[in-house]
Amino acid sequence: MNKLFARIAILAIFIFCLAATTEKVRNVLIIGDSISIGYTPFVQKALTPGVNVEHNAGNGGSTIRGMENIENWIGNKEWDVILFNFGLHDMVHKDSLNKYDLNFKVAVTLDDYRKNLEVIVAKLKGTKAKVFFITTTTVPENASGRKVEDPAKYNKVAMEVMQSNSIEVIDLYASSLIIHPENSNPGNVHYTDKGYELLAAPLIKTITSAIKKIK
Repeated sequence: MNKLFARIAILAIFIFCLAATTEKVRNVLIIGDSISIGYTPFVQKALTPGVNVEHNAGNGGSTIRGMENIENWIGNKEWDVILFNFGLHDMVHKDSLNKYDLNFKVAVTLDDYRKNLEVIVAKLKGTKAKVFFITTTTVPENASGRKVEDPAKYNKVAMEVMQSNSIEVIDLYASSLIIHPENSNPGNVHYTDKGYELLAAPLIKTITSAIKKIK
């Protein structure tokens, strides 16, 4: 009898291990600019193994670049979760030589930002993935080519687009207001490694929750 129980126990362990090793790896795509490039490695580290996290090739830039490349970024892979953001490169002011300068016009107006997001969202909704929009992070005082008040304006437009398309929003802007002052250089929209790690936290939580709900 003891030998029988031992065999059953061994079989149960074998089945458990087999199930664990054959569990499907989930695919996550992060689309965005240099801010997202900064926090993506922390998301990858936290979710490995079991979740394959990739970032679009290079810097996602503005919604103009997004519209031009979104199909290539999605590719043929079956994504389970897609997180995306555009904003910092839409609200930048620069001259004809691409030098940041507030004396020149903005790269993408709010009206065009709305229209461009609608195009991008339509492409993302065509996938089977659970899609999340990430709000644009803060612009500090004296940032080159950007206005402090613009992230709130662009985020407002983005959230209206997401609401009309039933896409959930991760409010990284609110988090950045707390994280940025202690984790960045003055006048810089970018972050220290610690800052990016802190920005990654709500994304990790959201991705983990979304994957648990996938059948």
